[in-house]
Amino acid sequence: MSAPPDGREVLAARDIAVERRSRHGRFRLEVEELALRRGEVLAVLGPNGAGKSTLLRTLAGLETPEVGRVVRGAGVVATLVFQRPAAFAGSVLHNAGAALLGGGHARAEVRRRALAALRSFGIEHLAERRAATLSGGELRRLALARAMALAPTALLLDEPYDDLDVAGQAALTRDLRRAIAETGVAVAVVTHDLRRALLLADRIAVLCDGRLQQQGPRAEVLACPAGPRVARLVGMDNLARAVALPDGWAEVDASHRTPLASAPPAGARGWIGIRPEHLKLDVGRGAGESIGKGRVESLVDDGFTTHVEVSWAGLSLRTHLLSGRGLARSLAVGDPVSLSVRPECVHWMPEDSE
Repeated sequence: MSAPPDGREVLAARDIAVERRSRHGRFRLEVEELALRRGEVLAVLGPNGAGKSTLLRTLAGLETPEVGRVVRGAGVVATLVFQRPAAFAGSVLHNAGAALLGGGHARAEVRRRALAALRSFGIEHLAERRAATLSGGELRRLALARAMALAPTALLLDEPYDDLDVAGQAALTRDLRRAIAETGVAVAVVTHDLRRALLLADRIAVLCDGRLQQQGPRAEVLACPAGPRVARLVGMDNLARAVALPDGWAEVDASHRTPLASAPPAGARGWIGIRPEHLKLDVGRGAGESIGKGRVESLVDDGFTTHVEVSWAGLSLRTHLLSGRGLARSLAVGDPVSLSVRPECVHWMPEDSE
């Protein structure tokens, strides 16, 4: 098995460029620096067509960079699990150990490692079943077990939550976290879905149009996105153009202002961003600085969270409430509401960051 988690770099892309041509035209991926570390999960976020899968294939050695290089530590084994996993003919157990066949391993060793991998992902009881009969969720677990049977140093996952319901996503997350903790494997997971990325991520990298826009610790990227485009991709939905004022506030229009934690030069133009969970309704309960009145435009209750859209300064701002509690029980479309936010929760982005 791999060494325990220690944060050491095991796989890195350095100054790489990969160009692909298709009937849709030319696409170029350029990455200056991206590293995977033992025991950490790097989530690579981006819209469809951003180059996420190309990046994984390059890290796995399936694409060769035109320039730059992918650096591997000594003895590093990198395994890619594709977005659409497939099964070979034969049993689930045979599939789990297939990658070990021909590698000089004794038959008993192959069986032992295959069964251990199936056990890690909760499908040991399916070992003798024909792999072709598995459901989509079971097949995804088999693909992960087959990869982990190799005892990889780096595990590369392309949209691992596809076709899984909420319960399946939660169960797979638990199994993956346990496998990461036990083996110290470095993981890169690509997805276009922020919620799925956050189930696993320690660090986040945001990819747009073949270029890395930002990377860093999860909390840092979520709270301080590099610009409006990154902000939208990491869930900072409340964005507005603004001008910095000399008193530590930002003016959104003639009658609406927000506090700032940072202090850009007075008169500087830029964007302010507020995560929905940081925008508070009903001022007067210590929730921060008042930013004025708004009006409820829509309410959507998913049984756990009430998603609220409020008109403010000609914009639609979003916030969340716990369903069935407090304001969520009484709020209605059209209601006037007071809004507040803590200064440290208002993120300033310079105009040229767009």
